[in-house]
Amino acid sequence: MKPKCFLVISYGFLIINLAGCAIIDKPVQFIGRAFFPPYSGPKTTIVVADFEIKAVKATVDVGAGLQDMLTASLNKTNRFLIISPKDNTNKSAKLIIATEVVDFEPRASGGSEGVGGGGSAASGTLGSLLGVTGNKSTIALNVRIVDTASSKVLISGRVSGQAVDTGSASHSRRGSALNEGLAAYTNTSMGEAINKCIIEAAEYIVQNVPASYYKGDKNGKT
Repeated sequence: MKPKCFLVISYGFLIINLAGCAIIDKPVQFIGRAFFPPYSGPKTTIVVADFEIKAVKATVDVGAGLQDMLTASLNKTNRFLIISPKDNTNKSAKLIIATEVVDFEPRASGGSEGVGGGGSAASGTLGSLLGVTGNKSTIALNVRIVDTASSKVLISGRVSGQAVDTGSASHSRRGSALNEGLAAYTNTSMGEAINKCIIEAAEYIVQNVPASYYKGDKNGKT
């Protein structure tokens, strides 16, 4: 009886290992921590519009930096042909991604990071020891997917990102490098929050663009 059980268990491990190898052999695509299955099908044309600034501590440069980051992330999914807003005069894009920055708090209180700073390093350390959330950096975006021809909002939602400054020297591991408009937040908790938020925004758009807008071949040509 025992030899049979041993054979059954052995076959089970063999099947699991083969399945694992099959998964590893397939190409995968990561944007930060986000996983997007390989894609080479029809695309849709979109415009990533200028970000509207509705958060007090966000600036025009911050909005431009976030716009560039979202554009780059969407481009890496291989699902979109992205047209510059200034080149969409004849409404050649099928969809417009309209985004508002509704929350932008670099270490909302008790910290010294970015424009939201105030307080000493000692207060930040004490806050982390006591579990105080004053060192939390947050960002939130309202994202709308709009049909260009009808100006109808197909879907809208809010995405966000947050990170807590622990006061340690681990900032160098916090997300990817940020562009010029957001360079002040590179390797900070705010930088980590921004990266998380942009990933969430890209995931949200990929998941919610209606399938009917994907037409033609992998180059978007009908």
